[in-house]
Order: sequence, then structure tokens, then C-alpha cells
Amino acid sequence: MDAVDSSTRRSIRGALALRTAAAGLLGLAVLAGCSSPTSAPPSAPPSPPAMTSAPASATYSPQLCTAAAQFQTAANALLQVDATKVGTEGVKAALQDLATAGQNLATAAAAQFGPQVDALKQALASLQTTVAGIQDQATLSAKLGALAGSVAQVEAAATPIVESVRAGCPGVPPVATPPPS
Repeated sequence: MDAVDSSTRRSIRGALALRTAAAGLLGLAVLAGCSSPTSAPPSAPPSPPAMTSAPASATYSPQLCTAAAQFQTAANALLQVDATKVGTEGVKAALQDLATAGQNLATAAAAQFGPQVDALKQALASLQTTVAGIQDQATLSAKLGALAGSVAQVEAAATPIVESVRAGCPGVPPVATPPPS
């Protein structure tokens, strides 16, 4: 038997997902720092919600498998966003893709992951509010800390769902690592 149990592996993967999200937003900091040198530094993201155990059932609907794959793909794509190339609208589009994929995941997971879905919906609402306030480069720079925190909350809330579903759905991609700086 493995010396590391599955809940420890999920906790480690969750921590990696949070670090991955934070690293992706570091790319946004480069763009923000170039245009607004007086902006406040990003604040630390709030503590992730407590990990809860996965449902006993390892049988997932095709809709849930697809939603989990789309969410992980959107989260991984966010890491690849080069804010200097795509600008404010490109950043907003990548964040909106993550929010849409998160909403689809919440809908597909509602029956099997009730408490986790509630946390995901709350995190998505916070992300949507933050993204809605981004009008231009200046507001992107000013909201960088809030944006990083919102993305980290979404990632933390989705991690228990995606990790559980990944075990029963081979099409869910792995968590991407940030590109080298």
C-alpha cells in the first residue's frame, strides 16, 4: 500500500493548483507593473476552504467529466496568458472562460458534490464581481491583488471536485505547471 493516502495526495494537488493559479497571475503583474508603478502590491489570497472528502461514488456522468475537463483546460490556459500580448481584453476573456467553465462544473457537479459546489459558486461570484470592475489597464493594475485572490478561491473551491472526478474520468487534463519565467 502507498505510504501517502489519497486525502494527502488531494491536499498536495490542491496546494499545487493554488500555486499554479498564483503563478499565472504573476504574469498579469508584469503588465500591471509596467503601466502602473504606484499600484499597491497584490494581497495574499484568502485561505482555501477546508478539503472535504470525495463522494463515495466513482461513477460520473459524461456531463460532469466534460465540465471537469473544460474547467481544468480553462485553468491551465490562464497560466499561458501573456498579458503584454493580449492586453486587458484578453485577460478578461481568459478569466471569463474560467468563470464559465466553473459555472458549468458547478451545474454538472451539484448532485454529487453539494457542499463543494456551494463553495465554488461563492468563489465564482467573487471572481465575476472582480472581473466586472476591470475596465482598462489602470483598473486591471489596481485590482490585481483582488483578482489573484478571486482566482485562487475559484481554484481552491474547484480542486476537490476536479480531483475526485479526474479519478473516474480519464479525459480530465492534469494541472499545468507555470511556464518558465
